[in-house]
Amino acid sequence: MKFKAFLLSFLLVGFLAACGGEDEQTSAEKDTDTEKTEEATDVVTTASIVNDADAFVSAVSKEGTWIIATLGDLTIEEEVVVAGEFHDKGDAAEAIYRKIAPYTQDEDHNITESFTITVPKLTVQSENLRIQGGVIKGDVYVEANGFNLHESAKVDGNVYFASEDVKATAAIDGEVTGATEVAAGDADVVTTASIVNDADAFVSAVSEEGTWIIATLGDLTIEEDVVVAGEFHDKGDAANDIYRKIAPYTQDEDHNITESFTITVPKLTVQSENLRFQGGILKGDIVVEANGFNLDKSAKVEGNIYFANEDVKAAAAIDGEVTGEQAVQ
Repeated sequence: MKFKAFLLSFLLVGFLAACGGEDEQTSAEKDTDTEKTEEATDVVTTASIVNDADAFVSAVSKEGTWIIATLGDLTIEEEVVVAGEFHDKGDAAEAIYRKIAPYTQDEDHNITESFTITVPKLTVQSENLRIQGGVIKGDVYVEANGFNLHESAKVDGNVYFASEDVKATAAIDGEVTGATEVAAGDADVVTTASIVNDADAFVSAVSEEGTWIIATLGDLTIEEDVVVAGEFHDKGDAANDIYRKIAPYTQDEDHNITESFTITVPKLTVQSENLRFQGGILKGDIVVEANGFNLDKSAKVEGNIYFANEDVKAAAAIDGEVTGEQAVQ
C-alpha cells in the first residue's frame, strides 16, 4: 500500500507528464488540476515504471513502451538492446520519440533524485532515444539516428556510434566519462558488422554464422583456439568481392585510428578467404589455410604466422609487423 500511495502521488505531481520533447509545463498545462490529472493518467497507460532488471529489459524491447522510468538503481548483468519504433506519449500521431528516465521530479519538474543503471552494454536501435536525469554505467552503442544524452544525464563509460551519419544526428549534452567516437569499420557497420567486447561474442562473430567485419572496442583474452570460418562479402553484400575483416580499433571521422586493442588467443586459424587483420595486435599464432590473408601495415602479430602451403603463403600480403616466424607448416 505504501508503494501504491507513493506511485499515485508520484504521478499526480506531474512526473514525466510532459516528457515528450519538452521538460517544462506550458501555462495552459498549469491552468487546472483536471489537466494535470489527465496527463498523469496518460502516463499510467503508456509508460513502464520499473524497479528490477527483468522489467527494464522488457520495457526497452520492441514490445515495450515509449518511456521507461526507474525508481531506484538497477544492475543488469546481460547486454541490453533498446529496440522498436515508438512515439511521444505513446501516440502514433506524435513524433517518433523514446525516453529512458532514471529519476524522480517535483511538481515544478525539478529532478529530486537520480538513479544509476549499470549494464555491460546498451545498444540503441530505437530512433530519437533520449536518456535523461540519471546515469548509465557502461558503454552505449548507438545504431539509430537522433540519440540524445540530456544535459542532466551521464554515461559512465563510452559512447560509440555505428557510423559518422549516426553520430552527426546525435546530441551529446550530458557528460561522457570515456570516448565519444565512431566504431571501427565502414559507414554501414550498423547493419552488417559485429561490435564485440567479450570473448564469447568474438568467437561467435568470426564463425561461419558471424559477420563480414568484426570490430572490438577493447582488449580481449580468449582462452581457447579460434577458427575464422565461412565465406563473406565486402559490406555484407553478396554482389561485392569476397572479403572479411577483423578490426580491433576505433577511428575518427577521417578514418585515422584513435585507439588500438589487443586480441590474445593461443591460435587463430584463418579459413575465410581474403581476411584482413587491421589496426590492432593479435597476441598468439595465426595459422592461415585460406587464400588472400592480409596483415595490414597498421597491425601486428606478436607470435608466428604459419601457412598451410606455399600457394596460400604466396597469396598473402604481410604488411604489418610479425615478431615471430613466417613459414609453411
